[in-house]
Amino acid sequence: MKKLQKKMVRRISGYICDRCGREAEIGDMEAEEFISIERVGGYHSIFGDGNQISTDICQHCLKDILGEWLRVTPCAG
Repeated sequence: MKKLQKKMVRRISGYICDRCGREAEIGDMEAEEFISIERVGGYHSIFGDGNQISTDICQHCLKDILGEWLRVTPCAG
């Protein structure tokens, strides 16, 4: 017999773009295209050593901000 214990779990239910405010719920195609960045600043980081850096950006803002520097390669197949 297995003993079970109730456990509260937090899960992502959607995203809000930190730049434009666009919202997308999990299950929406738009949510699949959100970019989430989570990083800890290193010793020489301009954000500060050990500081947490994070953002959630929609695909539209990603293209507006980084468009000319993004390398978009068609999938093979």
